[in-house]
This record gives sequence, structure tokens and C-alpha cells, in this order.
Amino acid sequence: MSHPAHETHNSDASVKIFRKTKRRVLTRRGVIWLGQTCNLRCFFCYFIQRIGDADHPEHAFLRLDKAKAICRILRRFYGNTAVDIQGGEPTLYPEILELVRYCREIGLYPTLITNGLVLAEPGRVEAYRDAGIRDFLVSLHGIGAAHDEVVGRKGAFDKTVAAIEHMRRAGIPVRFNCTMTKQSVPFLAAIAHKAIGCGANAVNYIAHNDFGDQRTGVRTTANVPRYAELAPRLAEAIDLLEAAGVETNVRYIPLCVAQPRHRKNFYNFQQLSYDTHEWDYQSWLWTMMTPQLTRDGGLSPPYRLGRGARRFVWRQDHARLRDWAEAHPIKSRVCFLGQRALARAGQLLLGKAFWYRREAVARTRIDLQYTFCEVCTRCSAKDICDGFHGDYAAMFGTDEAQAITDVPRTEDPTAFIRRQEKVVEPEDESWAL
Repeated sequence: MSHPAHETHNSDASVKIFRKTKRRVLTRRGVIWLGQTCNLRCFFCYFIQRIGDADHPEHAFLRLDKAKAICRILRRFYGNTAVDIQGGEPTLYPEILELVRYCREIGLYPTLITNGLVLAEPGRVEAYRDAGIRDFLVSLHGIGAAHDEVVGRKGAFDKTVAAIEHMRRAGIPVRFNCTMTKQSVPFLAAIAHKAIGCGANAVNYIAHNDFGDQRTGVRTTANVPRYAELAPRLAEAIDLLEAAGVETNVRYIPLCVAQPRHRKNFYNFQQLSYDTHEWDYQSWLWTMMTPQLTRDGGLSPPYRLGRGARRFVWRQDHARLRDWAEAHPIKSRVCFLGQRALARAGQLLLGKAFWYRREAVARTRIDLQYTFCEVCTRCSAKDICDGFHGDYAAMFGTDEAQAITDVPRTEDPTAFIRRQEKVVEPEDESWAL
């Protein structure tokens, strides 16, 4: 179901036309990590150790030719129509404007995930507009000194707000990311007001997760909020945003934490694939392999989601797989052609959605050790919910779980989210395919 286009006004800028839809399709958005070089030190960052270690192989920025090659594969092999460009901090990448232009030229609508500090400088935002940027996804984790504390830099909030104002004046769409640490939770409603005031299209409230470099004991009861602490403030923020017509998404929080009216806004791993602002599992598996994250060396051969895909991911040394493929071109070609053929056959036979859901479950159960409790077994949403992250359960237990019993049990990942209106742009109709 789609709704007529409506106008979103940015005063001092030209009118931008958007469409809202309740149609849920598999996302075609890819992602590229340019390198873990950053001008902030957010304690919750998935790459905090890599950012702080100049000798880490993922710290340095990619060569431009390698970054372009990744984008070509996202567009031509995986069929992605949009891409999130991130670092570290992508505005520090010396050739970022050229990369933005290139993405636009090949039909890959570019979004920059940014903290906005560099974009506070006059004229910077306009250069991205001229290069063809689609929108900015700005990180905002508090208000004033609270944001500065979270990101590790005094004055960061003022610069980020200045950058957002430049975006508004330039007529470039903006969305917000907010990581819900214990320090950020008191400001969720204030961040909602800020988003409404600047005409943001969407706000993503993201759990402080045990991903990447966070898996080394960084998460503690001092910075991870309990769901009971988070829930009322989150509900207030969602109500504010929805009353103003701003799309709101909550990621990686058990579905029972949501008020019934807000279940449509909660995205666990099984729902992510149906969020057009999130990443395509098929290309995401490939881009998060080491050769696609490091400056030196070539790329790994691409593969498809399906039989054999996770064998490539589970290899401890992705660079060694890449080197083997380069050293044995005939054998590797047969190997990867075989995997692609089997995967494509599986997708045709069982449907792409089957494999995306299987990948979602693998990430929660195998990669991240999510767990359920006894109460979860009585919940109508158990089959589409991630449950509790293992280390959250270790810190706080699972006594906050509440079985959802007011709706029939479902195995449809879109059962709740298909009621949400999401913003799309008419120029990219991939959401309707």
C-alpha cells in the first residue's frame, strides 16, 4: 500500500517531494566502510579499538579505486540501488566527493553516515549537494554536554547542530541515528524535538549493542540501560515523532519492550531486511569481510546468500581466502560460480525471503548469542523476535520479559512493521519492486 506523495518543506531551500508507503519489500541498500579513521571517540562505537589503533589493518582509508570497485559490485552484482558510506568518519576521506559523484553516476544513491563535525564548516554541505548526495544520516546521542561526553569531544554537539542547519538550508534530507546508552536515554525526547524542529525524515533509536569491538567488555551496567529504564522515555519520543509525521525506528530491542501501538516501529534482525534504510544481508555479508575493509590488497570474489555463503564468512582469515582465489583463478572461479548457481537456485526454489530470514536467525543465535527465557516461550512474537542479547541477560537477567498475548502467534517478520509508514523518494522506486 502506498500513499500519495506529499511535500516536505525546508525553509530557505527548495521543496523536496517524498512518498510514504506501508509496502514492505527486501531492502536494496548496501554499505561500504571506508576505513576506521575518525575525529571522535564514541565509547559505544563498534570499531573503537580499530579507530584508536593507527596500525590496525582496518584503520587506514581505502584507496579510491578499491572503494569504487566495491561500489560497482554492490550495484552490478548485488543489484543494490542505494549505499550507506561510512568510516570511521567519511567526511575525512580525501576523495569523498569524487566517490559520492561516482556512486550517483552508476545508479547507487549515496547516503553519508556522519557525525557532522567537518560539515559545520561553511560551504562543505553545498559541495555534497552538488556532487549528488542523497541524504545525510547524522549521529546525535544526547543534547549539549551530554552528547559531548558520549562522543568524547567538547563542543561536538554545537558543531553537529550547525551542520544540520547547513543541511536544512541546502535542502538536503537528513535522518538521525541515536545510540541508546545509559547516558543518552534521558535525552531521547529532546532528540525527537530536535529532529522535528529541523525537518528530519526519520530517527533511528539503536540499542547499545555488543557488536565488533564492544565484545571486549566495554559494555557494563554503567553504560547499558535496563529496558525498564529505557522503555518509558522511548515511548514518549516515539509518540512525539509520530505526531509530527517523522518516521521512527527502534533497533535490536525485544519486541515485548514496545507499547502495542509502537510494535510497528521495532526492528529486530528478522525485520531489518524489510527496512529500506537498512542494509541488504546478501551484500552486507560480503562487504564486512576483511579484504573489503582494508586499504591494501584486492577484493574477495562476491557470492550470494544461500547454500555455502556462511562458509566464506566463518573462515577466520578472509584475506587468505582472497589470496587463494587470486593464486588459483580457475579453481576459485569454479568454486564461486558453483556457490552462486546453488544459491540462486535456492532463492528461486524457496524465495529470497527464506534465506534472508535464515541469515537473520544465524546472526542472533550463532554470531551474537541471543537467548530466550521461559516467559518467551509463551509469547506470540517469539518466532520473529531476537530475544535478549546474551551479555544483557548476564548483566541484568531476563525478568523484564513479558509475553505478548493480545495477538495471535505469528511467524511473519512483517506482522507488525507492515503497519508503519516509511519515507521513500520517488526517484528510487526499488521499494515498490
